[in-house]
Amino acid sequence: MSEPTNSPVNREYLETIYNLIVEGDPVVGARLAEKFGVSAPNVAQRLAKMQEEGLILMPGRGRGRQGDGIVLTDEGRAQAERMLRQHRLAERFLVDVMGMDWVQAHEEAHNLERAMSPALEAQMVGILGDPRTCPHGNPIPNPSMDTREYLREQGAIRLSVAEVGREMRVLLISEVVEDETALLTQLGQLDIMPGAHITVLERVAGDGVRVRVVPRGEGAKEAREATLAEELAAKTWVRG
Repeated sequence: MSEPTNSPVNREYLETIYNLIVEGDPVVGARLAEKFGVSAPNVAQRLAKMQEEGLILMPGRGRGRQGDGIVLTDEGRAQAERMLRQHRLAERFLVDVMGMDWVQAHEEAHNLERAMSPALEAQMVGILGDPRTCPHGNPIPNPSMDTREYLREQGAIRLSVAEVGREMRVLLISEVVEDETALLTQLGQLDIMPGAHITVLERVAGDGVRVRVVPRGEGAKEAREATLAEELAAKTWVRG
């Protein structure tokens, strides 16, 4: 019996490919193998099946320059946006209504999104007031928003390339990571969350960047300084 196109594995691949496109990264097989912790042949087999199902195209066979690798078909894009909408709405509901922290909400949203009917989604949207972003700052796809252009429209850049001394505001946390739970936990402990003000104080050779963080919200904790590894700073998107 063949695997359905909306299987858990396909969901993960479609969402990751979509997020790589949004963040302007090359969508290549090696990056997917790194993300999922599997072998290159395993990825190649999965991608070939997804291409047969009409979800992706591989004009560059998953290699080469950005734009020459894997691209979503219209159907693949539609499925990715539908799944990301459900996941991010679920996260927003679990944080805003159920009172979970952003790490727990991310983990539990996987269970909630898979059981989300159109009626439940509509009720959730009504309760939440049709939110634009998830708790981690990522845009919630809807017919009036092209989420693929969100970062560019916001003028966002990675914290790892931010100008030293210029105060920025955290916009969102990347979803293209191997272990989102660990990333969210670490950034949460440092108060690096959407809405926080952050300034790169200096670049530390071989050790990333030293930053000053002013936590978001009323009654927030005092400003603090921390050193972020280059990889962690690259997963934090900021804007002026």
